[in-house]
Amino acid sequence: MLSVKRLCHPKLALLFCTVLLSACSVHSKNSQHASDLPQFNQALIHSTSTENVPEIASLTYLSEAQRQELAAFIAKDNIKALPNRLKVSEFINHKMTNFNYEGKNYTSTESWKNQSGNCMALALLTYSVAKELNVYPVFQVVHAAPILTNITSDILVTSDHVRTFLYDEKPSGHFFSGGTATVIDYFPDRFDRTGAIVSESEFLAMFYRNLAADAMLAKQYEFAFILLERGLMLAPDYDALINMMAITHRRLGDEQTAEKLYLHALDIKPNSLAVLSNYRLLLELQNRVVAAKKIDQYLLSLESSNPYSYYSLGIEALEFKDYQTTVTFLEKFIDNAPYFHPAYFALARAQLGLGNTEKAQKILKKAIELTDMPDSKKYYLAKLDMLNNVSD
Repeated sequence: MLSVKRLCHPKLALLFCTVLLSACSVHSKNSQHASDLPQFNQALIHSTSTENVPEIASLTYLSEAQRQELAAFIAKDNIKALPNRLKVSEFINHKMTNFNYEGKNYTSTESWKNQSGNCMALALLTYSVAKELNVYPVFQVVHAAPILTNITSDILVTSDHVRTFLYDEKPSGHFFSGGTATVIDYFPDRFDRTGAIVSESEFLAMFYRNLAADAMLAKQYEFAFILLERGLMLAPDYDALINMMAITHRRLGDEQTAEKLYLHALDIKPNSLAVLSNYRLLLELQNRVVAAKKIDQYLLSLESSNPYSYYSLGIEALEFKDYQTTVTFLEKFIDNAPYFHPAYFALARAQLGLGNTEKAQKILKKAIELTDMPDSKKYYLAKLDMLNNVSD
């Protein structure tokens, strides 16, 4: 099972707020790693066309007609006196009125024109409007509950999204070093966990990550290779892209380069659960059992800033019917996020797989208590009733 992430979240809700920000350190990476990036195996690419790969400059481009529309909006009597950061938020709110969420990775121009797109499209549009009005954006990753777990082609996809902090002037020193910012978060959720601040180049590289995830799910690995290569031009130290490039090399038959890429990503981010789990899979496929077990032990010793990673690892183990590993990872996840009902349902399935029917019943009851979704509750109740009938 391969684990990749895509910036996307299918619950459409837009949150604007203005906050006074206190000092906070910024996520930074060691730039020396960029020159050490292992060479990609270009021989793996044969006839894939690059026509559908958007150029870097085109991601946030706005047409002249779109600029004129923006200018007319901010010239309105109730808008023109506002600080520029609030003009941005008011305009985005205006555009969202008839916005149709379709989950597509549109560029700024496309999402504006089509009035649709996913969360990354909305973030790109916000970025473009901010740049047009000389507003300084700062991006923060938000780890979202993994309500999207696509296991097509034995690839498990989970979701993050980004929220944007808008400043009228570039903050001096550290980001969040005081001052007023307007926060735009399209998909706020009570289960969200905030993550690292990312640079503008890494933010743009995330778009290529999304496109590459779509290509991998469609088994278009050569196209994914090209997309990831383009993203790594922007952010050569972005471990998520390196991880996906390693997966792509393995899928195209080059396990040697894949291993070099995994090890390089771990040199940048030693505690990356996604990289570790995918590297572990490579070792298992090569029957390097001892090395794979060492990674298992290391994974269990880690405390991740994104507890949903443990949920993904648990679901991955469940798909392989490795029930004891499922229990270990899901219990670790629940210790950090005790209110996420799908984890309890998955844990109940694992306990049932281990033959622990009474434990499975107890855990299912907890899942029923936690969910406020009628369909989920109905499904859990049906499963519990089935277990009760079996145990009678």
